[in-house]
This record gives sequence, C-alpha cells and structure tokens, in this order.
Amino acid sequence: MFVLLQVYPPEASDRDDRCCCLDVIAVDASKAELERYLAAYEYRYNRAACEDFDAWDDVAKNWGDEHDRMHGELLDKYQVYGSLIAGAEFEIVACLSGGKPVPEREPCEPVSPRVHG
Repeated sequence: MFVLLQVYPPEASDRDDRCCCLDVIAVDASKAELERYLAAYEYRYNRAACEDFDAWDDVAKNWGDEHDRMHGELLDKYQVYGSLIAGAEFEIVACLSGGKPVPEREPCEPVSPRVHG
C-alpha cells in the first residue's frame, strides 16, 4: 500500500499545532496509480486553487467567514483537499503496515510522578 501526502511548509503551522502539517490525500495499492493521480491533482491544487485563493485574498484582513466560504468553494470547484497553502509539497510513501492491521501492543506501565524534596 502507498499513501499520497500533501505536506505543508513549516511556516504554515501555528503555535496550537500539536503534530506536523500534512494531509493524507489518497491511498492505493499501486504507486503508479498514485503518481498518475498526483500529476493531475498537483496542477489543480497549485496552479488553480491556490492561485485563485491568493488572487482573491486580501492579506490585510483577518481570516473570517468570507475566507471560510471562498476556501470551501475552491476546494469543491477544483476537487482538492486540506489547506490552500502555496509551497505545499507532495510525497508518495509506502505504508509501513502494508495495509494490515497493526497488532495490539502491551499497555505501557504507568509512570510515577517525580517527588521533589
């Protein structure tokens, strides 16, 4: 199994993000199929949706309802996903589990809090 990732530039994260900035766009057993899908997807994302959003966006205004509405319309129009951030990169990676469920693990032992004296 292979996974197509949409990876956002580090500057796209904010202080509230607790994990890295990426979205899973597609999963397929064929890497070649994902490469074909990516060829069209990347064009729609970068050359259409992001450019349209950037041309519309007034960066002097804070993000608001108008931004949410336009963002949603462009996602639908161009059939793309996630955030519209110029500079996003795409990567196809092998799925480590090979599509099989991950075996259950032993529960971790609780960690005792340190006592300061």
